[in-house]
Amino acid sequence: MGRRITVRFSSTEAGTNRSDDSEGTRIWVDPVTDMAMILGGPSPALLLPLALLAACLVLASGEPCVEPNFIFQRKHVDYPKTDAPDANDYCNKMMLLRGLYGKAVNTFIHEPVSNINSICKDGGTPIIYGLYESKDEFNTTQCIFEPDTLSISYKGVEKKRKIIIGCWNGYPVYYLEQL
Repeated sequence: MGRRITVRFSSTEAGTNRSDDSEGTRIWVDPVTDMAMILGGPSPALLLPLALLAACLVLASGEPCVEPNFIFQRKHVDYPKTDAPDANDYCNKMMLLRGLYGKAVNTFIHEPVSNINSICKDGGTPIIYGLYESKDEFNTTQCIFEPDTLSISYKGVEKKRKIIIGCWNGYPVYYLEQL
């Protein structure tokens, strides 16, 4: 029917009954279901709520949104631009280096972080829901995933254009891809 669980330590828990067997081991039994209870160790499911709580406390404290901004920079900022023979080679190299290989579209911005951050303040125009369009044009390389029958690679397109980013607490955390 069920597996018998034995516990070799003593503890008193509210709402549980204990029974001793001939070997001196204790079994904790749920009084409602009359089934043995498993005493578990640490639960990974509890880590997510704790991490979210910590993030909420940081955001509520008014501190800058460091982690999402760091992720934004890893995915989208390459200044000064990494050398490559052409835009296609650049995209294949950077998508691998940044751990983004297989992503359908990604854009790298080749401008100083301070210029990009300014879009969230006075260097950008609010659009909607935390999105800002830059007032100035930025040098970018857009990498578009193009699997074909012979190879799986990226096509790189270099453009100078206005960019749209999502801001949180005055820092960029999201890049809106424009095709």
